[in-house]
Amino acid sequence: MTLAVLAVVTAIAVPSFHRMLEGHELRVAQSDYIAALQHARNLAVNEQVRVIFCPSRDARSCSGDDSWSQGWLVGKSDPDNASQLLGSPRYVGQKHRDTLVITSNSKQKYVWFGPDGSSVNTFQTLSFCMKNDPQHVLRVIVSRVGRVKGAQGTNGDASPCASTD
Repeated sequence: MTLAVLAVVTAIAVPSFHRMLEGHELRVAQSDYIAALQHARNLAVNEQVRVIFCPSRDARSCSGDDSWSQGWLVGKSDPDNASQLLGSPRYVGQKHRDTLVITSNSKQKYVWFGPDGSSVNTFQTLSFCMKNDPQHVLRVIVSRVGRVKGAQGTNGDASPCASTD
C-alpha cells in the first residue's frame, strides 16, 4: 500500500518538477545573456571601441543566424565587416540545452555597443522559451541607448516556441 501511494505521489510530482527545472533554465539563460550584454557594453565604454555581441556555432566567429541558442561571442567589431569580430573573441558563451529556443525580433544578427555605450544598430529583443511551450517566455531587451534589461514575455513573443519541432 505504501509503495502504491509513493508511486502516485511521484507520478504527480515529476511533471511539476520538470516544469520547475525548465523555468529555472529559462531564468539562468536570460541572466547569462543580460550579464554578457552588460559586459559587452562596459567593454565598449572602458576601451573606447565598438564591441559586438553575436550568436556563434563554433565559439570562434559570428554565425549570422537567427537563432541565438548555440552560444554567443563578445569582442571588438571588425570595421571592414560589421557582423564579425576583429581577432579572437574576448568572451564566449556556451550552448544551452537543445530544448531552449532563443530568437531575436530584429533583422540584425548581432548587437553592437559604441564607445559611448549606446546600442549602435537597433532596439533589439531576445526571446527565451522552451520548445513547444509558448506559455513561458522571457525577454532580454537592449534599448538604443544601450540599456539592457530582462522582462516577462508576451503572447506575441511565443510564436517561435509554438512552431518549433
